[in-house]
Amino acid sequence: MELYKNKTIILAVPDHFGLPVCFRKNLELLGFTVYSVPHDASKKIRISHINSFIHFLKKIFLKDKSYKTEKLTVLKEKPQLEILSNIRQSDFALVIRPDLFSESVLKEIKNKSKFSVAYQWDGMKRFPLAETRVQFFDRFFVFDKNDEEKYQGVEFTTNFYFDYLPEFSIIKQDVFFVGTFMKDRIEDIAFIASELQHLGLNININIVYNNEKKIEKYRKYPINFIKKGLTFEESMIECKSSEIVLDVENKIHAGLSFRAFEAVGYKRKLITNNKLVKEFDFYNERNIYIINESSMSLEQFLEEPYCEINSTASNYSFTAWITKTLT
Repeated sequence: MELYKNKTIILAVPDHFGLPVCFRKNLELLGFTVYSVPHDASKKIRISHINSFIHFLKKIFLKDKSYKTEKLTVLKEKPQLEILSNIRQSDFALVIRPDLFSESVLKEIKNKSKFSVAYQWDGMKRFPLAETRVQFFDRFFVFDKNDEEKYQGVEFTTNFYFDYLPEFSIIKQDVFFVGTFMKDRIEDIAFIASELQHLGLNININIVYNNEKKIEKYRKYPINFIKKGLTFEESMIECKSSEIVLDVENKIHAGLSFRAFEAVGYKRKLITNNKLVKEFDFYNERNIYIINESSMSLEQFLEEPYCEINSTASNYSFTAWITKTLT
């Protein structure tokens, strides 16, 4: 399946839960030679006191929250520019979260590639530096459909599921979820975890946390509170090993998460609180239960067999996604 045999691509992805590994594996499966530009999201870097003070003044008096973020991108750019200096030319470039890379790095990526694409998979308003990055790309995609109307030069696209994993997997649990602790969704997760346990399901629900006080009252629920999250690939494997994927919406943006598309691509049922799923062509109430929205009860949904949707699932694969974005 080497659609892009002998093609090269510069890949710049923040290292959130091992995501660059997933991108690289899928791109190489398609035939690409991949030049990776590292971004260690876990490495803590502090700006100087004077820059912290300038950031404070801009934030208070100019309502500009981007100064600190811009400075941090510059502090991380040296090893990135060194790698780019060794790349003569590339056919394509793909940058995820361009707001996390400095202008110098993005200019160099644009100069070194024949066609460059960015994907801002967090809301533009939440990360205002993203708007300043549009100019460095031939195409700039956004995750939130509302952003397409608000910002010039951007195009809407959805998330996707990585399709490099083997087709076959052994089912070992009924329900899987993993996510970071968020105040606005913990109540929903705790409620649905209790309901699923009450119905006798084998559940594997995980929440990554760093503040013991915040999770204290939720210890009584059937939730695994973990300090270290799974890698993205480990999470995908867990999804494939489950009958049902649980997805609880982050209310900060409007769009479907990777988990929703993994459920579709890996032919698993989905329980979610995200109403937007009804707008997609793969929606089928036998496969997707929307909390507080579905016409059937949760118990009825669990009894329904999975309904095959082969005709549309592949449209949301990484292979389909990258083909669309690079043309």
